[in-house]
Amino acid sequence: MNWWPMHSWHPVMVHLPLVGLVLAVAFDLVAARNRLPHWRVAASVLWWVGLLGAAVAVTTGLLAYGRVEHSDPAHVEMTLHRNLALAAVAVLLATALWRWRRPYSRGAAVLGLIGAGILGGVGYLGGDLVYRHALGIPTGTLGVIARERGGTMKEHAEDSTRPDTTVDTTTEHHH
Repeated sequence: MNWWPMHSWHPVMVHLPLVGLVLAVAFDLVAARNRLPHWRVAASVLWWVGLLGAAVAVTTGLLAYGRVEHSDPAHVEMTLHRNLALAAVAVLLATALWRWRRPYSRGAAVLGLIGAGILGGVGYLGGDLVYRHALGIPTGTLGVIARERGGTMKEHAEDSTRPDTTVDTTTEHHH
């Protein structure tokens, strides 16, 4: 029995590169502005951690892309999430190479900001896939959850598409 398939690792693995790469960019900005070697050294460690983490996150994401149950609208968003993730990693890898070749480069620091911005969009889409499209949750489980919440999947799907819908707190469980 495969109780924890490899594609289930993707949600676990995405946090390391998100934090590592965003901090690497921030540390490089400080280092480039003030020419501070200790900030550059710290940024270098974060670049390695972030890029290695990104390789694992992309690999597990590509595995998940072909294995998780999803709807047609979710598939469109999954494809955008994947393509933006690949673009973000490409921009950030180019940034890492640039900063290695030209220490304290402000151009590399700015490119890193652009890459971090793209990475933020990737993270937003990943969260949207989970929370709006219930990506990674088997369809049969969704029906059970809908019944536990006091309705059917159809009722909950209709409610989630109306932005002005108020939630009946008598049937919802809140923490």
